[in-house]
Amino acid sequence: MTSHGVPRSSAAPRTPEAIEADLRKIEAYNTLVSEVQALKSTNTYSQDSLSSTSSLLKQNPEFNTIWNFRRRIILHLLSPVPEAVSQEEEKDKISLLSSELTFLIPLLQNFPKCYWIWNYRLFILQTASSNLSSATALNLWKSEMGLVNKMLSRDSRNFHGWGYRRYIVQNIENLQKQIKSASKPEGTDDSVEGGREGKGQEGEEEEEEESLAEQEFAYTTAMYGKDLSNFSAWHNRSKLIPRILLERGATIEERRTFLDGELGEMQTAVYTDPYDQSIQLYNHWLLLESCSSSSNTTTDKVFPLTTSQKSETLVRTLEWMRELLDEEPECRLLLEEMIFVGGLLRELGDSEETVDGEEIRADMKGWLEKLMQVDPMRGGRWRELQARL
Repeated sequence: MTSHGVPRSSAAPRTPEAIEADLRKIEAYNTLVSEVQALKSTNTYSQDSLSSTSSLLKQNPEFNTIWNFRRRIILHLLSPVPEAVSQEEEKDKISLLSSELTFLIPLLQNFPKCYWIWNYRLFILQTASSNLSSATALNLWKSEMGLVNKMLSRDSRNFHGWGYRRYIVQNIENLQKQIKSASKPEGTDDSVEGGREGKGQEGEEEEEEESLAEQEFAYTTAMYGKDLSNFSAWHNRSKLIPRILLERGATIEERRTFLDGELGEMQTAVYTDPYDQSIQLYNHWLLLESCSSSSNTTTDKVFPLTTSQKSETLVRTLEWMRELLDEEPECRLLLEEMIFVGGLLRELGDSEETVDGEEIRADMKGWLEKLMQVDPMRGGRWRELQARL
């Protein structure tokens, strides 16, 4: 809470008028609850019922039972009417679902961490996907990205917001695939055209529209550019990299070039703030994904490196880390990461392509001794690791 450490002044005595006003509010609220509960018990699914639930949820958005009642009202109102013209019915459905999304905006502004509001919003969007045409539903899902952008602009490290963003993106991509599949003439087979090489310019544009991976990757770049400590941005980046490399049809060399670029970015980031755990964790993931002895050179790997390339990458990483350690000898995170990199080097084994394992082992023991001085609270952990070397 933002009020921690702030002295609290005693509340001013309440006047009889203020007490009376509160009692009237409580009475009105209880009356409204009774009315809505009566509508719920009699299964009255009407516009008046919807309006009553709106009044109640504005006062108490944590009333999950009423959100469930509202769901049933919406599904009933969306039921097809035999006499209705299909186009008019579609317009009515769009109007109803759009008004529901609009109704939720002020609630989210006042209660941004109320799960029931977010759950209901997803229900409305999912209902749009199953009750409207794919193109119409797609427009609703796309407009949701504006809300997500505003939410993350206010709190860029909100991992709930990032998770919500990933879900929105996934549904947009799925709807785009459905639309593309439905518009494809019968008997058309992309594989006959030879895949990417056989597609014309128009086909390539459709392919780009179908996936938002590149767009989201650029978004993570912009977000960590504003705040290097944005762990959610780094995490999202790690999830997107395998996809964008696959969608680009990246060759082995292009993947290695991409890795070099990311590692170069991380060197700059770690130099900027070696005490930032978010940066260290992403750098850790890059090295583990590319240089672990369990990874091989097959093309199904994100970063397929040979043994000598792995060793070269790890040695180069240790070189700049040693330089940084001279400037920041008390940095626990840096020492831990150097021990991790040394462990990866030892896993590669001794050969002409790798470095001397005994030399690395001696370095790791020295880093562990320093780590025990810097981080005595975890001394037992470091002594155990030292005993296993």
